[in-house]
Amino acid sequence: MGSLKKFTVISLSFILLFSFIFPVESANSNFLYGDMEISESGVFINIASDQDFINYSFSGSGTALDPYLIENYVIDSFDYGVGIHVEDTTKHFVIRNCSIKALWTCIFVRDVADYTVTITNNSFNTIYSHQLSSRGLDLRRTNGASITNNLCLYESVSHLDEYGDFGIYLEYTNNTLVDNNICLNQSDSGIFGGGENNTFTNNLCSFNFWGLMVGGRNTIIKNNIITNNIEGLDTGGAEVVIDNNTIGFNERDGIMIYGIVDSEITNNIIEFNGWCGIRSWDTHRSKFTYNLIRNNTEYGVALDVNSRFNTVHHNYFIHNHIEGTSQACDSGRDNYWYDTKTKEGNYWSDLDQNSTYHINGKAENNDLYPLNENLERTSTTKLYYLVTMIFLLVILLHLNRRKKMRF
Repeated sequence: MGSLKKFTVISLSFILLFSFIFPVESANSNFLYGDMEISESGVFINIASDQDFINYSFSGSGTALDPYLIENYVIDSFDYGVGIHVEDTTKHFVIRNCSIKALWTCIFVRDVADYTVTITNNSFNTIYSHQLSSRGLDLRRTNGASITNNLCLYESVSHLDEYGDFGIYLEYTNNTLVDNNICLNQSDSGIFGGGENNTFTNNLCSFNFWGLMVGGRNTIIKNNIITNNIEGLDTGGAEVVIDNNTIGFNERDGIMIYGIVDSEITNNIIEFNGWCGIRSWDTHRSKFTYNLIRNNTEYGVALDVNSRFNTVHHNYFIHNHIEGTSQACDSGRDNYWYDTKTKEGNYWSDLDQNSTYHINGKAENNDLYPLNENLERTSTTKLYYLVTMIFLLVILLHLNRRKKMRF
């Protein structure tokens, strides 16, 4: 009886607690978050139809030129499971200048009309719940959204979570812009997402497990700073562009690419990562060009056994894998470590006087045309002198022959 009484008291206490901290905003309704159903009482603002924009008396009319404005809210309590929830709407709306603390997700948007969502200039702060992974922004089955200038933080007493926590989380979203956001201290990914034609630019992702973990067809990853994470950038897909990012001081790989096809990795600074600068799995017909790859503990670039028909040229390889015999590894097939048209390869800081550079790995590959510090052919000067000497020798032999014929 003592145990039963104790259980009853605890149960009633939880019921009373939830009745006080989860006030009801409007009509009764439930929505699914992941695999769990959360009642509206756990949401600060709940919009489940176009009519709800009117019920909340937001300014605007819901058109592209006059969107509904959800702005200037301060939700400073982890009592709410979700700060702002929007679902099944067709009107244009903007969520901006809000500061939200929530237990599970600060903003949750799902199944709204294409190109109707703008989320900008907000700060998100979530806490680990031991039941659900937490997200600063959770966007699902929504296309054409603009997510800009947001700050995503994670507040917890421990990182012993089982589900992972995300700053910005995208699921089945296409044509989405994620620009100039700051995502810090997430136990999973600073930014996570997949879809087609998504653009991730000018974001800062630091002190997360994965800094940026995104992929899909026609993904653009440009001008991001991805530093001091466990893993830097993880990506996969077709026609992916990774351009002009700074990726450094990550505990493991700077860039992990898997299953990408017809993609470009160019103009990046990839430095001081604990494992490889770039590790490639099952990558085909892709180009690695004009990257500064330096001071990575393991290989600057490593291509696995299933990576084929890739080209690696005009990169700077400086002091990578300093305890090994090569700064790169190739275990695939039909990969080229030089431009096959111009016959120009890469700069290798440990080339010495060799005319080619050996690449470790099962492929037994070589950079046949290594470059100097100006990304010019190292053999150009040697070839010039060699040709000149041969030319002079031919002339001397010819003159000597004519001289003998006179006598």
